[in-house]
Amino acid sequence: MGVSAGGHVLAGEFGFQAVMRECEEELGIKLDKNDITFIGATTSTNLKGDVINNHFNEYYIVHKDLDPSTLKLQTEEVSEAEWIDRDEIIHRIQNHYEGITDKEGCWEYLIEYYKWQQNQ
Repeated sequence: MGVSAGGHVLAGEFGFQAVMRECEEELGIKLDKNDITFIGATTSTNLKGDVINNHFNEYYIVHKDLDPSTLKLQTEEVSEAEWIDRDEIIHRIQNHYEGITDKEGCWEYLIEYYKWQQNQ
């Protein structure tokens, strides 16, 4: 199942811990550290009025068997969940992020991860 979750790392928290927390909060998915693979990081800057937000972005892949009917969506954060296989997500990325978030960095790392995985 292809699922995207995101959020900010809390003070004193490691990136993988934020992944575990955000997946549980937003999707009701309980993860173990061994379910998570770090695949890359970028920096970004966003300007909101007079405020400059500098971000360090980390990207992870989660490998976990789950039944989509067991997801518990946090309605304030998640509007829907949808099954997207590998070929479909690549298609959407190549078609200007059709129906997915347009945060380019994460998707480029996913494509590179898929390429690496095919060569293993």
